[in-house]
Amino acid sequence: MKYRIPAEWEPHEGTWLQWPHNGTILPDYSEGRDYREQVEGIWIQMTKELHIGENVHIIVDNNAEKDHVTEKLSEENIDFNRVDFLVKRIDDVWVRDNGPIFVWDDQGNQVITDWSFNGWGGRMPHEFDAQVSAYISEHTNLLRVVPGIRLEGGGIEVDGRGSFMAAKTSIINDNRNPGKSQAEIEAEIAKYFGVTNFVWITGLSGDDPGGEMTDFHIDGAARFTGSNTILYEADPYGESEPHMLKTYDMHYNELRNCRDIDGNPFRLVPVPLTRLNVKGLDYKGSYLNYYIGNEVVLVPTYGDENDAVGLQIIEGQFPGRRIAGIDVCPLFPYGGMIHCVTQQQLRR
Repeated sequence: MKYRIPAEWEPHEGTWLQWPHNGTILPDYSEGRDYREQVEGIWIQMTKELHIGENVHIIVDNNAEKDHVTEKLSEENIDFNRVDFLVKRIDDVWVRDNGPIFVWDDQGNQVITDWSFNGWGGRMPHEFDAQVSAYISEHTNLLRVVPGIRLEGGGIEVDGRGSFMAAKTSIINDNRNPGKSQAEIEAEIAKYFGVTNFVWITGLSGDDPGGEMTDFHIDGAARFTGSNTILYEADPYGESEPHMLKTYDMHYNELRNCRDIDGNPFRLVPVPLTRLNVKGLDYKGSYLNYYIGNEVVLVPTYGDENDAVGLQIIEGQFPGRRIAGIDVCPLFPYGGMIHCVTQQQLRR
């Protein structure tokens, strides 16, 4: 069987979300408020923006959480004809990484690929989140296939024409794929995503200075916006830590030497990081962790002077779609932004 993964800007049936709850094991950034109270406004805003143009499928940890979310969304006059719930124990909110990646098979059937989530190389609890793909498969009656390697949805980018982009540290890594060569990993990716052109950047291990839990997911660093365009993160002020400036330069040079599916150099468009470090943190925020819905692009914002710049650049890449900025400052300290907590299901 052959498979194909569409680009994110192709039509969706809906978007999956895992609603935040207070059972997660996380550092305390709450400033006296519980985790759910602190961050769920982001989920409410995402649901409001997305359900205008597609369905929103919400995974809640238990029935009491379902009642709570229903009440919150009712207060916002959400149309529940476009929203449904799946009750399933979950560890956290990062459905992009732990949830299914939807693809087409060569018979035109939608299929769930389950990439055996292991908590980003065993760094975080994941017992329940690792079950989400199988649970959604049962709920939707879609066939689930399990490839022979591990990766997370936030660690991959595709253009829908056969190009695949990722950081090596997040996939070619013994904490995901011990003993697997790059050739073996590419063969599995080619089989289940239908890609033939690999665009690799080096990335940054979570064990290195400036590294983080995902071992450098691509969805905060570089994004396709078409078959020949890549947006990439940049610090035009040169004010990031020296090791991060070195990383940004390295990735730019790697992308500059890559080619698209037709053998042409990519058009590279820099997107500045936030001008200042995000409040309460010692690092800057990326605008590239956006999510492309059917009618709207949800873009992380930070209350920073570069918010308008990031929004304007991304708006220029997606004519015909609304651009909605969402303040992710309450979520960002926990490790992610908008793209990390969304996952598209294909239109049947």
